[in-house]
Amino acid sequence: MNNAPPESLIRTWVWMMSENNDPELMNKGRQNLISAFGSLQKAIQYIEQHADSNDEN
Repeated sequence: MNNAPPESLIRTWVWMMSENNDPELMNKGRQNLISAFGSLQKAIQYIEQHADSNDEN
């Protein structure tokens, strides 16, 4: 994905989904990822691939 959001923004959205107890904030993080990547699955794939490339550096 050429127009991926900055990594810090992606991390914020993931945090909103996983580390927060506010359902509205969790939903907003999920919706932001879906909006940016087209689906939650594509977002997960991008994050996993990006993490793998960071591990190699």
